[in-house]
Amino acid sequence: MKGQFLGILVSRGLGSGLQALALIVLARSVPAAAFGAVASVIALVGFLLVVTGFGMVAFVPRARALGQDDDVQAGLRLNAVSTALTTPVLLVATGWWVSVHDGPLAVVLICLSLGLERNVDTVLGVPIADGDTRTAATSMMLRRSVSLVALLAGLAAGVDPVVSYTVGLLLGAAAAQVHVRLRVRDLPGRASAVPTRAIARRGWPFLVAHVAGQARTLDVPIVAAVLTPTAAGLYAAAVRLVQPLLLIPQSLAAVVTPRSARLDATAARRLALRLVGAMLACGLLLVPFMVFGEQIVTFLMGPTYAGSGPVLAWTLAGIPFAAVSTVLAALLQGQSREHLVAVIGVVSAVATVAAVPVGAVMGGITGAAIALTCVSAVRSGVLTVCALR
Repeated sequence: MKGQFLGILVSRGLGSGLQALALIVLARSVPAAAFGAVASVIALVGFLLVVTGFGMVAFVPRARALGQDDDVQAGLRLNAVSTALTTPVLLVATGWWVSVHDGPLAVVLICLSLGLERNVDTVLGVPIADGDTRTAATSMMLRRSVSLVALLAGLAAGVDPVVSYTVGLLLGAAAAQVHVRLRVRDLPGRASAVPTRAIARRGWPFLVAHVAGQARTLDVPIVAAVLTPTAAGLYAAAVRLVQPLLLIPQSLAAVVTPRSARLDATAARRLALRLVGAMLACGLLLVPFMVFGEQIVTFLMGPTYAGSGPVLAWTLAGIPFAAVSTVLAALLQGQSREHLVAVIGVVSAVATVAAVPVGAVMGGITGAAIALTCVSAVRSGVLTVCALR
């Protein structure tokens, strides 16, 4: 498991670094309000695609690890169909939102790129469950490098920054889609052997847990709705800098679910204890970055985003808790306790959606960050207790 984790971590780390670089370039090229609009659309569209994904991104690798070939095929089919049906609707809805709020029209391309990416991530669950990290690594590097090159080429040619960024996202996602279709094919099993309704019902607990985890990303559009697009841009500038750090628990979770499916209860508890200790220990390394949060934001994102330092500090404080929640949720799902994870996820999602606007009203963008961190801390504590019992 260590080798597989390191392989996924390195590839996702490099990919996320390229993604962060693209966001930094975009942030320094547009006003804070435009950056806030882009970040809000990415968060909201990404969340809605998770909702309509039926939890297949977690269900497929678990089914593959258990040798349930028909379920794998049926899960992949359900994800492909739901993505194909959802993406056009989101495209129209985003276009309407842009016209009403006078936002950059190019953000509608985010719907297409994220739709392709969500499908790619689900299909990649097959090689990951098989212990193949090379395919996932290549996919991540391909999509992020193509996106960054397209952005830089567009800016060099004088193309609007938002257009360059969103076209780059679409080209990267399309390249990843072609790659995964070439690498993952001729799978055993028959999708028709399992009714679509049955797969959707069995994926329900995974869906709820995944949606609950993704609810964390709704903080940016919530801040935009409660405060202003400019405030959302300032908030997103700090939050997006932290995103690459979440790749460590996300990469670990990708291998923990199929791994824990093969462990007995005692071994799973030992693994949970090691995971919690490792995630919290890594959190100590973030303290210096919390202290110099303001300097880091202004240096990387530019003086336009001055004042976002406290947001970065509080977001970093919540990273260890978010990491613990991610890996323990994956472990519990592998242990067939997905219903428990789903219940905890629903409660935490509701708490997130309720706490962030309250925090924003009371303390501005810093208050929103504090609220998000508090919810993450409580959720991680509950999951830890459940995993160690």
